[in-house]
Amino acid sequence: MLKKYINTFMIALLITLGTGCDGWLDMRPINGVVKQDYWKTKEQVRASMFGAYASMTGNFRGGHVTENMFLWGELRAYMVGLNQGANFNDTQIIFGNIQPVNNITDWSSIYGTINLCNLVVDYAHLALETDQTFREEDMKNYVAEARALRALMYFYLVRTFGEVPLVIDAVDTDEDELAPAKSSKEAVLSQILEDLNLAEVDIYEGHESNAASKGRMTKYAVNALQADVHLWMENYELAVQAADKVLAGPYGLVPQEEWARALFIQGNSVESIFEIQYQAPQNNPFFQMFSMDQGRRFIAYPSVLSDVFGFNPEQPEDIDLRSIDASLKTSGEIFKYTSLGPNTRRVATESFANWIVYRLADVMLMKAEALSQLNRGAEALEIVETIRERGGAAMSTEENLTTTDGDAILRYILKERAREFAFEGKRWFDLLRVAKMNNYSNLDLLITVAIENAPVTNLNSIINQLRDTRSHYLPIFNTELNSNPNLVQNEYYLR
Repeated sequence: MLKKYINTFMIALLITLGTGCDGWLDMRPINGVVKQDYWKTKEQVRASMFGAYASMTGNFRGGHVTENMFLWGELRAYMVGLNQGANFNDTQIIFGNIQPVNNITDWSSIYGTINLCNLVVDYAHLALETDQTFREEDMKNYVAEARALRALMYFYLVRTFGEVPLVIDAVDTDEDELAPAKSSKEAVLSQILEDLNLAEVDIYEGHESNAASKGRMTKYAVNALQADVHLWMENYELAVQAADKVLAGPYGLVPQEEWARALFIQGNSVESIFEIQYQAPQNNPFFQMFSMDQGRRFIAYPSVLSDVFGFNPEQPEDIDLRSIDASLKTSGEIFKYTSLGPNTRRVATESFANWIVYRLADVMLMKAEALSQLNRGAEALEIVETIRERGGAAMSTEENLTTTDGDAILRYILKERAREFAFEGKRWFDLLRVAKMNNYSNLDLLITVAIENAPVTNLNSIINQLRDTRSHYLPIFNTELNSNPNLVQNEYYLR
């Protein structure tokens, strides 16, 4: 459904974004065009909102949003290792040599999407004045979608960089502020929650088709993001409340035998809450990252099968059904995004697997994590058991825990999340969220994953780096620093 609007979007994009410049100036459109010559009809508002979604599926502002989601969420978590196609920047992240010149730290594509959302939030209402067929409830829904998508983009930024510029006003003339300073993590998170609370009031529960309801923000996607943000902020009661809203929605876990096919091959399953959509002619970026045909960049660490999924070659019958031929191959090939079946791979022209942002199992385990910190361990373990049973978890990874041991339950949930969401761009964020709880009471989690899989040649420096909590956030890309005199480099990288 989204793809039929791409051509309209490209026209709108040229109108609203203007000439290309460096860094923050890339947000600048042509003077006067946006407010005076656009925002006249409901079709223009719709195309602009769809343009914000489309900006995440291609090479936008020199980057690819879903590729960033993967790289930021996986490379420092040491489940993903380097292969022959890895580039210099990939290698530097894995080896802990993280510098501001590394283009993996380039956030420009994320801010490009944010500005497209800002434009809808600020100007969608103007079309009500000139298009009598534009219903106010539809306009409010588009604004709510834009707020929700903007909140998602800022949630990635604040978890990855810590303090970031908070820009919530559309950049639509050359006179607008193009050099904002950083805002505190607390201010960014507060804005995220404000956007989500406002969006929840007006956003639709679903859209005109199944693909549209999965590929656009809905009330349930807002609730899923609320649960995630509250969990990050250690607001556990609120996280449970938000998760319960999703669990009351029209979702269900796909059967185990359909796990890989329904979720990753076909996409938009009954379990899906929000997916970034791909279809011809727009390929995703994952074929060249994982395919055997093009010198893939990344593989799974050899220890993932044994340490994460519990695979023992001497007991091949006790196998996690989400592992071999589903998430990965025994060779270490990451299989989720290149698979067309247990023994069939996509070719380059078929690389249309969606990128799943939220699905029901994710929200269920978010709730379990919050429950574990609310002295409701029995309920948390019941949820974990449901996910394990659906996933066909290996018996070797089962743990018999007391319902009162909240810390042990929390760590068990974290292990189950690694199995359920392997290579889905969540692992580093999961580790960091739990590590930083209660003033970094679980910092050992980050140290342990490094000891297990970080390159031996750099292990000591990586461990020392991880012990400094300022290093948990990436540096600001040097291009941004050079183009914005009000930006200050993150403290760890000033040394």
